[in-house]
Amino acid sequence: MKWKTEKYNFILAGLFVLMAGLIVAWKLPKREDCYIHMGIAVYDLNDTFMEKYIRTLQDMIEKTEIAGRKISYEIYNADGKNKKQEKQLQYMYAQEYDIMLVNLVEPASAASVLNEAEEKEIPVILYNREVAEKDLQIVKDVWYVGTDGKAAGEIQGKLLKELWDKQKQSVDRNQNGKLDYILIEGEESHYDTIRRTNGFLESGRELPLKQLGNLTADWKREIALEKFAKLDEETIRNTEAVVCNNDDMALGVYDYYKKHQMKLPVIIGINNSQEMNQKIRLGEIYGTVDNNMEDQAARIYEIMKSVLNGVIDKYDKIWYSMPYEIVNSDISEEK
Repeated sequence: MKWKTEKYNFILAGLFVLMAGLIVAWKLPKREDCYIHMGIAVYDLNDTFMEKYIRTLQDMIEKTEIAGRKISYEIYNADGKNKKQEKQLQYMYAQEYDIMLVNLVEPASAASVLNEAEEKEIPVILYNREVAEKDLQIVKDVWYVGTDGKAAGEIQGKLLKELWDKQKQSVDRNQNGKLDYILIEGEESHYDTIRRTNGFLESGRELPLKQLGNLTADWKREIALEKFAKLDEETIRNTEAVVCNNDDMALGVYDYYKKHQMKLPVIIGINNSQEMNQKIRLGEIYGTVDNNMEDQAARIYEIMKSVLNGVIDKYDKIWYSMPYEIVNSDISEEK
């Protein structure tokens, strides 16, 4: 009988330890009591604009407390791959974040993303890559923050017209009375691509534009360089201006001319990346459009704070930063 008593005592002791452990665990602070949890999805951190965008957001978030709680966040980089982001988003829903910031690889997928987030009761701030306005009406707790793509394109056209009006003789190298240009767009059929291009073409109507080529380079510097290099020599020689949907692609064109030691045409981009800005200041590149990324990050931050404090109706669903020009007005023959 002694061994049975010892066995029972052993079992009771084990149960006591287990119960004590459960009580201690129950009394420990829950994860959500210590932190507010946020997921940040990024379409591609190799994009220089997005890399700076996320760093700016991080600086704001890391200094923030909501009701005494700090924000714990995770960043998910999709590397420009839709399937990779889909898997990341599924994982993010499972984490049941307090809020999600989402920069979509495929803006057309916004509806399904928002529906799944709503099922988990997760508010969503979409940013930078514009979605269809109708998708923002699907659920209540969603906002979009970006820049006015059409306005950015219009500024490009304005810059080119101002230059043509002031320095037509030097810009019109072949003296044909036309502004011979190449247009380099981002992703084909992408909302931002369409709006930036349309804005440029509409504001450039008063110019004697002659398009020598139209390339798509997926926002990437190396693709712009590769595709530009495939143009025939006569087209490249006659090119007087290259208008690009973003700075990375504009820098790809710059790389081509530098590599071949050719005189640079007028180059205009969008984003005002650090390298682009430096080359404008040096007089090598004519201009770009600053998307006012700092204002976008500040708006995301304000919406985020409001939502996490339980106020969801303070801000409009759509907000655009106002882009502005960055230009080298002293473009010279020696470039």
